[in-house]
Amino acid sequence: MNLIDRMPTGIPGLDSMIGGGLPKPSLTLLAGNAGAGKTTFCTQFLCKGADLGEHGLYLLTFGGPPDMLFNYASSYEFAKSTYFGKEVCYLELEEMAEKECSSKSFLDALEREIDKFKPARIVIENLSVLEDILKDDYWRFLLKLSHLIKTKNLVALVAEDAQPGAPYPAHIAQVADGIILLYNEEINFARRRSIEIVKMCCTSHHLGKHAVDISAKGLVVYPGL
Repeated sequence: MNLIDRMPTGIPGLDSMIGGGLPKPSLTLLAGNAGAGKTTFCTQFLCKGADLGEHGLYLLTFGGPPDMLFNYASSYEFAKSTYFGKEVCYLELEEMAEKECSSKSFLDALEREIDKFKPARIVIENLSVLEDILKDDYWRFLLKLSHLIKTKNLVALVAEDAQPGAPYPAHIAQVADGIILLYNEEINFARRRSIEIVKMCCTSHHLGKHAVDISAKGLVVYPGL
């Protein structure tokens, strides 16, 4: 059997749980409740790529001006200010979707941005917000987005908030090659963070929840703890 290419996440402790990194190409759903570490995870993932000389694209449905996001990211030791605007770029996704009249024209516009920047890694934050804009085209858009990611040989993270009564958006989970859940739970009057790998294509991965810590060094996973 041919070995599957892997892309290291840059998250200490995680890559050893998933065979060395995320499969390439692939689309992984990263979901969790508020304060679980989704934005930190995604920023760390892109900065790891920048360390390796790769370009990364952060697609936002909302989140404020890029300068504010740069300032947030630069508070971590792994993020160098020289990365942003060069190896790591931010792009407003919602504004692009509203300008296009169909999922096809929207995907064509997104593909042009990918061809222009040539990223190896992509982060899409709160993709499910686009369901209200694309309406009946949303499911077709998700299918074609997954196909585009594979065609361009990219590794994509789709970061989503946990849904009421569900840990993640079902539609995105259906097209995802992997599902990673982050938790920020109250246990014995204290907050504890953890991570769970629910699904990872072609990967023998650890099961159950594992402890997570977030500091100025970023997100760290402690397998088995």
